Amino acid sequence: MKYETVEIMPEVTLIRDKNTNIYVVESKTSTLVIDTGYGLLNLKSKVEEITDKPVTAVVFTHGHNDHAFGGHYFDRVLMHKDEMPVFERHCDIRKPQIGKILAGEYNLSSEELDKWLEAKPEIDFISVGDIVDLGDVQLEVISLKGHTPGSIGLLDRKHRILFSGDGLNNHIWMQLAESSTLEEYLEVLNSTDRYLKDFDIICNGHSMEPLPLAFVDELKMTLSDLIGGATGEPYNNPVASGMIYNRNGCEVVYAPDKIRKFNK
Repeated sequence: MKYETVEIMPEVTLIRDKNTNIYVVESKTSTLVIDTGYGLLNLKSKVEEITDKPVTAVVFTHGHNDHAFGGHYFDRVLMHKDEMPVFERHCDIRKPQIGKILAGEYNLSSEELDKWLEAKPEIDFISVGDIVDLGDVQLEVISLKGHTPGSIGLLDRKHRILFSGDGLNNHIWMQLAESSTLEEYLEVLNSTDRYLKDFDIICNGHSMEPLPLAFVDELKMTLSDLIGGATGEPYNNPVASGMIYNRNGCEVVYAPDKIRKFNK
């Protein structure tokens, strides 16, 4: 297995790691990496193939293993403090049996696998409202908590992109132990309305194609359906089962006891 790359637009590149997305954003003088994938391939080398501008910031949108396990290729990474328990738990479950499966997919030697099992980045915390400053490109940190308690998005007003990780996704997992209720998540989405004038597309955590701005309203309506009593179908997944509801291609996986706030 190897990385795939797709240019979203000049200065913005998607790196595809298996089934998850990494983004490289360039300014005139520096580079930002958003999420780092599974970390089994040398991400720093791949970024250097894309640009010769130095990487001055690496940001995790959240702490799950498919987004935050390649940070060790860089000096330090940034993440919201509320994600630390999620990240630590995913590090704890990064056991040899899981690693062996991935090693086979990525054609890793036993030495490379051992190094991956022990790898851990230096993490500094980033807060909602902070600016990731690349000079002529500045990205504002916004809250997209719901999928996980510290999920963030990065709003790039120059390129008119919201980098959302799994905080805005057309197949979003809300059935996890760390996920909020659907009602709380809808409140978070409603609070982002003030940013809608600042972006045209959503570069998210998993879909190859960016989502349009109109997707935000579609996701809100999907959540409203469920809060109002709509029900989905059983969703059987070895990682985390639940129910799945689909509205116009917007899929929400949820737990029936985590719909409204009073059910918590």
